[in-house]
Formats: sequence, structure tokens, C-alpha cells
Amino acid sequence: MFPTPSVPRIVAVGTGTCVPRLDRRGPCTLLECEGFRAVVDLGLGALHGLLTAGVRHAELDAVVFTHLHPDHTAELVSLLFAARYDETPRVRPLVVVGGPGIRAFREALGRAYGGWIEPEGYRVEWREVGPPAVFELGPWRVRTAPAAHHPSSLVLRWERKGFSAVFTGDTGPHPPLAGFARGVDLLVAEASLPEGEAFDRHLTARQAGDLAREAGAGRLVLHHLYPSADRADPGRHAREAFGGPVVVARDGLRLWPPGPDDS
Repeated sequence: MFPTPSVPRIVAVGTGTCVPRLDRRGPCTLLECEGFRAVVDLGLGALHGLLTAGVRHAELDAVVFTHLHPDHTAELVSLLFAARYDETPRVRPLVVVGGPGIRAFREALGRAYGGWIEPEGYRVEWREVGPPAVFELGPWRVRTAPAAHHPSSLVLRWERKGFSAVFTGDTGPHPPLAGFARGVDLLVAEASLPEGEAFDRHLTARQAGDLAREAGAGRLVLHHLYPSADRADPGRHAREAFGGPVVVARDGLRLWPPGPDDS
């Protein structure tokens, strides 16, 4: 397993969408710092991707959802099921954070799966937070803002000791986001759609670049790519709009600290 130093390690575990692909798992990003391990979203294939990143499901401390669509929550049931029935049962407490509707979501899962996903030998803390909100999570201070996507949607800003990262989750163009992401070191933005196919619930790569430029972000990572967006040279469009360093995320890529060949 990888160490968890005081400098955050951020890994793109899954960078795709609802479309099953061999090269892109469902959305999931790992944040490790000071022994605390959290993920933003838990899409299809995330638990296997976390193993590739050196983290077992039982070592996760927190799951934070940007919203409750199936492609972002698909492996929560698998996580809870494994936590109860793994040969080495989970003992580490788990925090699950989501926007409006997470409590009803939890209750629906309980009705569907019953005791199979109820914690045994460990504790789960469910937190429903609204945008805007501010809360502490391990070594992090997390701020939320609304996104132009779904009533449960949260844009997340993670902050600690002079470092900040913003995760847009799914969103369409939304002018307040530039202010929320102002001066962020790392902006992980969805870029679902190819240019010319924009609509009000998702971004193109150029729109993600516009957001990074307006926010004065230090580094832009394109995430949540449909196959058509992958084929449309998203990195070029984002760079033209942003003018700063752009990374087209791929599964398993370390996003922070950045390497010399990451941009």
C-alpha cells in the first residue's frame, strides 16, 4: 500500500461516464493526506481502481458524492456489502456525504438490500449537506456550491494548508462557479461533450477551459469524458480557452502532486 503523507496525493481512479468502457471506469477520484483516505464519487469499477491505486475498500475513511446519479454512486452498495462480508471485516468508521436527497437515497437502499449492507463491526456516519455548506473531513475543510445539473448536485472545494482542489462533478455552464473556484490550485472539471454539442447540464472541454481561465486556476484536469468527447481532441480545445496547463485525465493518473510530464 502507498503511504499517506502530509502532501496530498490525488489520483484519478475513474474518469468516464455511464458508458461502460475498458479504458475508463466510472467517476471516482482518490484524495489521500495525513493517513486519511477519501473519494469523490464511486462509479462503476471504482473499487478495483482503488486497488490499483494501493487502497483497499476497508481503508477508505470517507465517500463524498457530487450527486446521486447512478454513474456516480454505482459502487456504494458494493462497498457496503464488502465491508460486511469480506474475509477481513471492516472496523474503520466510514463517513458518507451527499447533497440534498442522500438520506432518502440511504433509506431506499436499505429497503432494497436490507441487512446485507447494514454495518456490522464498524460505524457509518451519513451526512446530508446543502449547497452552500462548509464542513471538516479528516485534515480537509470542504466547501460546497450548487451545480447546474441536478437538485442533489454539489461542486466541492477541498482546502488544507495552502492547497485547494475543486471538483465540479457534473454541471452545465454556471457563472458563480468561477468565483467559487477562484485561485484554486487544481480544477477537476467535467468535459462530457464534444464542441458543438453543448447543453445546459454538461460542459465541453472549451467551456471547462473558460471556467479555469475565469477562476484563475493553477491547473485544469478534464474528467468525465464520453467517447465522443475523447475523439474530439478535448485537450486542445481546453488549452485554447484556458492558456494554462491542461491534463486530459486517464484512469490511474496521479493528479497531484503533478509530475513533469503531466501537462
